[in-house]
Parts: sequence; structure tokens; C-alpha cells
Amino acid sequence: MKKAIIFALAVCGVSWAVFGIFYAIVGNGLSENPALLQSISVLYMFLPLITALLLQKIRKVSPLSTGLLNFKFSWAWIVAIVIPYVILLLSILVSTLVPGAKLEPNVENIIASSGLEGAAADAVREQFTSVSPALMIVGTLFSGLLAGCTINAVLAFGEEYGWRNYMVDALRGKSFWKAALFIGFVWGIWHAPLILMGHNYPLHPVAGVGMMCIFCILMGTIELYFVLKTGSVIPAALIHGVVNAIAGTTLFLIKGGNDLTVGMTGVSGFIAIALVILSIWLYDRGHDRIMASDL
Repeated sequence: MKKAIIFALAVCGVSWAVFGIFYAIVGNGLSENPALLQSISVLYMFLPLITALLLQKIRKVSPLSTGLLNFKFSWAWIVAIVIPYVILLLSILVSTLVPGAKLEPNVENIIASSGLEGAAADAVREQFTSVSPALMIVGTLFSGLLAGCTINAVLAFGEEYGWRNYMVDALRGKSFWKAALFIGFVWGIWHAPLILMGHNYPLHPVAGVGMMCIFCILMGTIELYFVLKTGSVIPAALIHGVVNAIAGTTLFLIKGGNDLTVGMTGVSGFIAIALVILSIWLYDRGHDRIMASDL
């Protein structure tokens, strides 16, 4: 546990310091420039990898020592890729149950849920003017699969090397649920600087920090399951990559509600992820028993 706590403190300290340097240079321009914030977010994703490698270097331990850098294909990888789409579908269905929310594809939904105004809002409108809703949805889901399994998975690996590789190894001997809770919370609070700048929860950045912790605990539980099932961190990177690619689909599809209630990162998404976790738990009880065991 000590090793995991040291990593948690180190990765948050390093990441927040790096973000602080950018904020000191750019200031509030970060929250006013989505493209710049997105660019910094890409760099931010590799800081868990860098921190973990530095700690392994200090401890004179090989990166392969965790045993989770296994690239051997497993059919569980395919299931892991499908899981985000199941969560997306369920979160859309649950979102329509939120008072005032309904299924109505429209670019104005993206603008309203993101709090965009002026030139930024006009840019989004222009981007989607010539695209039909059906083509927009199909294109997003297909491109999400392609990006999620390639470039997004590579970016996600920067995080997952720390969360579901180094941390899992550091928590050997702990129960599945304790590990999932600890890793998920650290993963969530690590996002704090980005969330406070309007990432994921632009209308509620402060409350969004707590929401992100809940999201990461829930999503991290699924990722941890597939890591332990396959003995590889790759499924976690695939899930993470696909989620990042398709989560924004709900912004286009759902009219009404807000960033705390609808979508994959809202309460609707939490319910959807919880249902998937319940399904995995019911399956696990009669098969792998991963969730009931220690790491």
C-alpha cells in the first residue's frame, strides 16, 4: 500500500505542478481556448507514465516487473472494446429519463451543454451545418472505434501505465474492490486541474471534480476487471481510448439536462456504468471470480 500511496502523491504532485506552470504562463486563456486546453490535456495524459517510469528507475526495477505489459491478443480485448458502446447506449436511454431531457439530435445541444458563446458557438455550428444527424452519429461511432483502438489507445496508455499497471502491481494482496476504489479515486482527483478549467463539466467545474472521481471509480472498476482477466493493461487502454472518443456523442443527441445529469460522465452515465458492473459481477460469480479475489 505504501508504494501505491507514494505513486499517488508523486503523480498528482508532478501533474499539478506541470499544469500550474502552463496556467502561470497562459492564465485564464486556458478556459477560454478549448483547443489549447485539449493540447495540454494530451501532454497531461503521459504524466502518469513518466512518473511511474521515474519511480521504477529510482527503485531500480524493470518496467516489465509488473507482468502486465502483455501484448498477447485475447478475445476479452474485443469485449472490452464493445463495453464503451454498451455504456453509451445505456447512458443515452437513462438520460432521456432525466426531467426536461429528451432524445433530439441537434448541434445546439453541444453548444448549450458546453456553455459555448459567440465565435466559439458559431464555429461549432459551421462545423456541423452540412452534416445530417444520421451521418453525424454513424461517423462518430465508427471514427470513435478507429481512433479508440489506435491514437486514443496510445494516449490512454500514457495514463494506464500508471493507473492499471504500476498501481495494480503496487496493490498486490489487496482485494479487488479496495484496489478499484483507491485507484479510481486517485485517477479522478488527478483530473482536478483540467476539470476546474472546464474539461468534461464546463457548466459545473467545481462539482465536476467530485463527479469525475465517481466516474473514474466506476469506469476504473471495469478496466481493472479486464486487466486482471487478461493479465494485460492493454484492454484498459482500449476501453479508455474508445470512451474518450465516443463519450461526447451524447452532447449531440440529448437536449436538456446538464453536464451533471446527462451523458456518460453525468449521473445517467453513472447508472449505465453501474449496470454494466452489476452484469460483470453476476457473470463473475459463476466463472472467473475475479471480483471476489485479491489482486
